[in-house]
Amino acid sequence: MVRPLLVLLLLLGGCRTVPANRVLPQRSPDGAYVFDFDRGVPVIREGRRTALRDERAPFRKGPEVYWLWDAGGRLWVYVAPENAVYYYERTPEGWRRRVWTGERSAHPERDLLPPPGLYPPCPTSK
Repeated sequence: MVRPLLVLLLLLGGCRTVPANRVLPQRSPDGAYVFDFDRGVPVIREGRRTALRDERAPFRKGPEVYWLWDAGGRLWVYVAPENAVYYYERTPEGWRRRVWTGERSAHPERDLLPPPGLYPPCPTSK
């Protein structure tokens, strides 16, 4: 009887694994930055220093907000209710939030694309 219960617990535990696009805090691929929320406000830290605290972000932490770093060191955020995608990138002036429109250029190989895994696996419903 113990063995079937153990198998059931392992299966149920596996179903509760947090997807990569919901892990907090989330470290950038190079390990230099960490993304998190502070009282619902998005923040990016470099070590103990806050590199960005985006009080003006058009989103707050919630069950329908997803985030993921890309290989280029940009942080992407998908807000499901608005179907909006934002990304933060480091510039010489500091971190900047931008809106991703999905528009394609004449050079699609250079177009920025959200990282695989940013979007939730199933559509959200209202």
